[in-house]
Amino acid sequence: MKSIQGLVLENDPNYITCHINEFSEELKTCIKNHLSNICHGRHLAAQGLSAHNFLNTLQTFRNRYENKTVQQKKGIMGELLSHVLIHEFFDDFEVISPFFNMEEKSQRKGFDLLLTSKGDNEVWITEVKSGELSNTFTTPDSAINGFLNTAKRDLNTRLNQAEETFWLNAINAANLAMSGCNDYKNAINTILSTQATAATAGTINSLDSNVILISVLFHDTNDGFDTNITKNLSQSVDQENIFKNVITFSIQKEAYQNIENFLFQES
Repeated sequence: MKSIQGLVLENDPNYITCHINEFSEELKTCIKNHLSNICHGRHLAAQGLSAHNFLNTLQTFRNRYENKTVQQKKGIMGELLSHVLIHEFFDDFEVISPFFNMEEKSQRKGFDLLLTSKGDNEVWITEVKSGELSNTFTTPDSAINGFLNTAKRDLNTRLNQAEETFWLNAINAANLAMSGCNDYKNAINTILSTQATAATAGTINSLDSNVILISVLFHDTNDGFDTNITKNLSQSVDQENIFKNVITFSIQKEAYQNIENFLFQES
């Protein structure tokens, strides 16, 4: 696995942990390099339209971000950070959903990210939970464990719900992100359409879905979480046999505000 200055990683096929000890220039460059691809989808961003260049994308991001609540801002920054690190470290996967919800300026309804594994075109449904320490989660370990378990419960609920809208939104997002890429687009659409049909028929089952559970804790990394929390939770969820396959991914960074300050200084 590659390295980025200021990041300490531990990884295994079923889990990955990342402590961001320094908001380094290298990490800032990664954010700048990926922002248009993340927000619009790689294939749409590659068309070179002025609306999709870095500065215009940044302004659109700012317009969508500034009127949000503090809790929503933590969620947005956690999801953005997840996108960036997935682009950098998940070499066997490709993100197939744009960060921007193109229908409205609210956060996406349904699934946070859609990924596909490059070797077999399997779809991976991804849920991101972000936040700080609180009265509920008073230590980094309890927060990471709590965020991952919340992501698990939320996906287990949605992936067993007779709710076609989740899957139709996923299809729309994937089509937007994969615009002009026909080599695996049909395979992905077939998978998502099959799930939409099962949801409508009431036969949807979370055991048919691969999932990635992501926790993002904004807290001083001098008080870091134990990587075994992420590893053990991956193993325990796998033993519950509620999903087809599961990967857990935990991230800790000091604060979300310095990402915000960096982005808006760039604009």
